[in-house]
Amino acid sequence: MNPTTVDVPELLAPLGEPADVLRNAGGWWAVRPRLDVRAMAGLMRDHEVRLVTISARPAPDGGHILIYHWNVGSAVLNICTVIPEGGQAVTIADLLPAADWAEREIRDYYGLEFTGRTRTPTLMLREGDPAGLFSRTADVGRETDPAATARRAAEAEEGEAK
Repeated sequence: MNPTTVDVPELLAPLGEPADVLRNAGGWWAVRPRLDVRAMAGLMRDHEVRLVTISARPAPDGGHILIYHWNVGSAVLNICTVIPEGGQAVTIADLLPAADWAEREIRDYYGLEFTGRTRTPTLMLREGDPAGLFSRTADVGRETDPAATARRAAEAEEGEAK
């Protein structure tokens, strides 16, 4: 694939679920609420599109929004999907090892489990700490840096245990 001439809407067509694919200064954006993430990962791997990272945020309905960020030539392709409240994401780390770190971080911070993983060791939390740091620390403050939030949450939890 010639990365300078990627037709992103055409690239995403095999994934079905037609959605607007928009280009702006930040790159390409596609919203696919019922995205088959394994099909997406295989498609991108087959077209030699590199996974940059995966980001997450809480959804207004209590679920989570996952955004898969891909390097497509000189642009970033962001594919957004929704995990409903109580739902689980599906791992792509076995298809794209670069996803391992992001999936572990998302589990630590948001408590979102990725099915299909044989093991999900903590990445940002101490071994034995419960997943979902940001879910447990909403009252501590969303405006602080994650390390400070984690430290305050750990101190509070340790204080309660005494």
